Amino acid sequence: MIVVMLFKKVHIGTTMLTASAVMGLLAGFGFLKTLILFFTSMTERATIELLAVVTLICILSYLLQKYGILDKMADSLEELFNNNRFSIMLMPMLIGVLFIPGGAVMSAPVVDSLGDKLEFSNVRKSAINLIFRHALFFVFPFSTTMVLASQITGLSPYAIIKYTFPMALMALASGYVFYIRDSAAGKEAMECRPDKNVLNRIGAVLWYTSPLWVGILINLISGIPLYLALVPGVFIVYFMSQKGKKDFLRDMVGGIKWSMLYAVAGIMVLQGFIKQMPALVKAINTLLETGMDVRILIVLSTAVLGLLTANNTAVTGMLLPLFLPLADGSHEKALLTSLIFVSGVIFYFISPLHLCQVFTAEYFNIKVKELYKEYRVFWSLLVLTMIILYVFVY
Repeated sequence: MIVVMLFKKVHIGTTMLTASAVMGLLAGFGFLKTLILFFTSMTERATIELLAVVTLICILSYLLQKYGILDKMADSLEELFNNNRFSIMLMPMLIGVLFIPGGAVMSAPVVDSLGDKLEFSNVRKSAINLIFRHALFFVFPFSTTMVLASQITGLSPYAIIKYTFPMALMALASGYVFYIRDSAAGKEAMECRPDKNVLNRIGAVLWYTSPLWVGILINLISGIPLYLALVPGVFIVYFMSQKGKKDFLRDMVGGIKWSMLYAVAGIMVLQGFIKQMPALVKAINTLLETGMDVRILIVLSTAVLGLLTANNTAVTGMLLPLFLPLADGSHEKALLTSLIFVSGVIFYFISPLHLCQVFTAEYFNIKVKELYKEYRVFWSLLVLTMIILYVFVY
């Protein structure tokens, strides 16, 4: 039902709440118990903290865009490195931290312009836009999916990132080797600026990127909740802004994406209902008793749900409550969580319903099948890396 409703473009929040109600009624909870479970799932601490984090992420992302800080980040980095090949990778990654559905269309014009200088085809520019927008999804601690996983499991995002980090490195390295390195025009653009102002340029990079890294640093050092660690970033944007400060509070409120909060709330309610369904976990255990490896079951589950829903947050929210009871200790919990996260990103990336893919193909006027052909080796390498890590390394 979830897959059908999402395919019919019903809002993910409505979809998850409807699925929760149907699940409760089919399980024989009755109307009153189902309603109570709705309320308890919505008001439990993990849900409240998650909504707080997502609210702060929405506000910070909006302010970075509204006050032009994101542009200044890109300009300062371009000034420091003066390299078109670096810039064409950087811009999708910077805009990627905003985590706007279909947000790849925002970086497409910059990638298009830089790609022309590097003499890339539209198909290659499309692949670059998608690959480098999503490369940091494996490791960015403030992504909605990462925060959701952290709240559901009770693990620090960095306990998960410890296992997902090699995937980000592979995505960046292979993306560069396959799509950037062989540009003849790019080799000519590798000139370096004089070193006399390098400290000023480094200082500018640190200053304009500080709304992002300060929160991560505070959270790493002090361990305070993410929703509090993000607050200094908002204040930094306020002091950076040159004009329009009188409307800053209004802009903060305007940055709240109520639709995203509704979606997150629906996912948390669904996982609350799933935790009340021991038969689901029992069914998984039955499959495992036949000899099926839990890792295979996780990958198959994320593949089906990721391809059909094109929403890694939903996939993570649905599967974590099912597989976490199988984990023995925090190490296994982090391992299973990271596998669900990594596999979810990999299969959601190639979903035909993936908005970033649809919008990018439309912007560059190419067919989606051309895009699949372009990054088939890159994607296969990610799958192979996942298999090596979770079968032979971890």
